Amino acid sequence: MSTKDPATEAEFTRKMVLGILGTLEQKGLLSKEEVDGIIRAARQQAQPRSPRPLGGPAGPGTVWVRPGQVHEPVDRSTPVAIPNVQRSPELVKAEAALPVIDLDLG
Repeated sequence: MSTKDPATEAEFTRKMVLGILGTLEQKGLLSKEEVDGIIRAARQQAQPRSPRPLGGPAGPGTVWVRPGQVHEPVDRSTPVAIPNVQRSPELVKAEAALPVIDLDLG
């Protein structure tokens, strides 16, 4: 068993890897872009991952079940009524006769 501090071990490993990458770059075995790509990938892997969303887009009537939750099937024996959503033609109102006012201005 090792009694070394994990933080010290991590720092030593980081410096050793950076030294190896620097040497490979100086020798021309890796380009600057390749070294930067390796360092960027290592940083991404070191970050804690965010929790994944439970689900994606779903169709109408989808019932989501969480992990560990018991699935209860939906009762589909009742017929589904589809509403009539078509527009009915608007009724044309019979125009009422406008009142006529007869004025004699003479």
